Amino acid sequence: MFLIIRRFIALVATLAVVTAMSGCSESSREVATGKGSIRGINTIVTAPEVSCLIEERNLGSIDFKVNTGFNSFDDLSYNFNFDLFLPGVLTATRLTTQFIDVLADHDYTVVLTGTIANPSSFFWEDPVREWSGTETVFEVFFAHLAPSIDELDVYFATTGTVPVLGQAVGSVSNGDRLPALELEVGQYELILTAKDNPAAIIYQSVPLAAAAQSQVLVAVFDPDPSVLGNVGVNFIAHNGGSSILADINFPPPLPTFAAAFHPRNFDGYFKSDFTNIIYSDISFQELSPYAEVFDAATLVTLTPVGNSGATIHEGDVSASAGTKRTVVFAGVPGALFFIPLLDDARPLETFPIVRILNASFSTAFLDVYILPPGTPLEDLIIPQIRSIPTSADTGFAATSTGPLEFTVTLAGEKTPISTPLLLDLANGDIVDAIIVDTVNPGTVELIVFDSQ
Repeated sequence: MFLIIRRFIALVATLAVVTAMSGCSESSREVATGKGSIRGINTIVTAPEVSCLIEERNLGSIDFKVNTGFNSFDDLSYNFNFDLFLPGVLTATRLTTQFIDVLADHDYTVVLTGTIANPSSFFWEDPVREWSGTETVFEVFFAHLAPSIDELDVYFATTGTVPVLGQAVGSVSNGDRLPALELEVGQYELILTAKDNPAAIIYQSVPLAAAAQSQVLVAVFDPDPSVLGNVGVNFIAHNGGSSILADINFPPPLPTFAAAFHPRNFDGYFKSDFTNIIYSDISFQELSPYAEVFDAATLVTLTPVGNSGATIHEGDVSASAGTKRTVVFAGVPGALFFIPLLDDARPLETFPIVRILNASFSTAFLDVYILPPGTPLEDLIIPQIRSIPTSADTGFAATSTGPLEFTVTLAGEKTPISTPLLLDLANGDIVDAIIVDTVNPGTVELIVFDSQ
C-alpha cells in the first residue's frame, strides 16, 4: 500500500505522564530548582522521520539533519527516546533511550546516530550563554556527524581566506564537536579539508553570517542524493531553525522533462543566450541532460529544434544553491508552463518511496490504485492516492515492497484510463513517476521518468 508518511503521537498512560513531569528516581534532586533545555537531532542518513520524546511526551518528528529546537523542562532526570513508526504498523519501534540528569540553566543536544538496524545516541551539555545585550559577537560550534567521512580540519575565516596548515580552528572526527568559537559579526567562509592537508578541500561554503548575541551549530552530515557535494552541511540556529549551507563548488543542476503533449521536439537555452545551446532535440517523455545554473532565478527558453529565433515557451525557474530541481515542461499548446520539482529524496532503509506528478491536461482529478498485480478494482477497493489535480504531485511517500501495479482512474471511478504500471520495489528505492496524456482522448499514461 501507498502511505503518506505521517507524524504519529503515541497514546500515553497516566503513569508515564506522571513520570515524565516528575523525573526519574535516579535524579539527585527530588524537587525542581530551575529549568534546562533539550533538543534532538537525527543524523541517520537512511532513516525516515523519527519521533523525539522526553519520557513518553512527544517533542516532535524530525527528518535527517533536522532538529526539534530546544524545549524547556524542570531540572530533574529524564529518559530521552527516539521512536520510529513504519507504514502499516500502529506501534512504535524504540530506537534508543538516552538518560539525562538535567541541570538548571544548561542546554542538552541529544544526537541519534548509527543505523536503523544498529542505532545509538549521545548528548552534549552546555551552560546557557547569558548575553548582556551589548555584545557584538556570536558563538559557533562545529560538529562532525557524518559516520562515512574521515577526520576533517575546519577553517573558518573571512571570505576569501586561503587554508594554511596550522591555521585551522580545529580538527573533528565523527561524533566530535569543537568548543564554542566566539567571533565578531561579519561575513565568514567555512572550508573543510582532509586532516593536515589544506589543499584537499572537501567542502567550501557560500558566504555566511550570524547575528550578534546568537549561538549557532554548524554540523557536517553524511552526503545523500539530494546533496550537491561531498558532504551535507547545515547551519542550525539555537531556536531550531536549520538551513543548508551550499558548497560553492557544486552549482545546482536543472534538467527539463518534456511532459507537454506537444507536436514538436525542442532545444533549451538559459538566460537568453542563444549562442549556447544547453540541451537539444528533446522529445515528448524525455528527460534532458543535467545542466548547471549559477543564479537564484534562471530564464529557461524552449525553441523549435534548430530555430533559436522562435519560442515555444519560456519562464524563470528558481534554482536554490545546494538543492536539486527538475523542471517539468507541461500543458497543451496555448497553455504551456513549467512545474519545478524539488528533488530532495534519499534512499531509506525502511521502505521504498514514490512521487507521482499529474501532468495530464485532458482529464481533471485523478485517482491512483496501488495493488498487487491482477487485483480487480472492486467497489470495496479504495485508491491509495485520491483526486490529484493537474500540475500537483504527491510528494515522496512510502509504499510497500514487492511487485505492485499502479493504475490511474478518474477521481471516484473504477474504470482504468491507463495501462497498469508494474514496479517491483525494494527498501531504498526512489521512484519519480508522472501522468501524461496520450494520443487517445480520455486516456493517460503513467511513466517513470527518474529512478534511483
